[in-house]
Amino acid sequence: MSRVPFNSPYYPYERPFSGANSLKGAEFIPYQLLMYLLDLPDKAGYEPVDDNERPRVRLIKYLYYDDPNPLAQPLPTPEQKLSLVYNGENAQLDGDEDKINHPVGYRILPQIYTMPSELNARALLKCYMGREIPRSDFKTVLGVVFDLTLNYALDNITRTKAYSRMYAMHQCIVEALHGVNINGIGTVHYNKTIHGDCGYTLYHSEGTQIYSDTFLAIDWQETTESDVVKPF
Repeated sequence: MSRVPFNSPYYPYERPFSGANSLKGAEFIPYQLLMYLLDLPDKAGYEPVDDNERPRVRLIKYLYYDDPNPLAQPLPTPEQKLSLVYNGENAQLDGDEDKINHPVGYRILPQIYTMPSELNARALLKCYMGREIPRSDFKTVLGVVFDLTLNYALDNITRTKAYSRMYAMHQCIVEALHGVNINGIGTVHYNKTIHGDCGYTLYHSEGTQIYSDTFLAIDWQETTESDVVKPF
């Protein structure tokens, strides 16, 4: 007869290794990283500043504007930023109200899959979990992938000395995240000695798209949903 109490989530088995890493909360990582990169107002009173010295400001302008000089455009509003984030319950955006609420369509996806309808002349950012390296029963290094897609016609029309929009977006991601301790997640690294996948890869299709992958890593610590910082 089991000695494990009925209210144990592991009933009827024991879990004597109580401190073992469970990855509980890792499912929140893409959401929290993307909300951080969107640089939204929060309940503490923070308001984003339109300053191109800030990497998150540059990144969102590169994503939102297809204009030849995206950094000269105003910082998108919080509503405009959130309109970029893909919602699987409303995938097509084919209604009149959808076009008002999402004026430039979806451009940020917390998943690896890309819909064919998204392969237009614009930038796309995808964030998803990569390879995990369990260092011990108590420590796991998690890989995080930022996958960028860009129509080649947009790559070199920044009208700045940053000749490639693709590489400029990669640089913004690294500057915004590398070395930052994300509340409830851990410190973000860009270091192959911590995770062998860390780095940057650029490639292209036979058509009109170019792609890049920015691989980062996180020293994992357990997280609950209450630790996840939510905008507004």
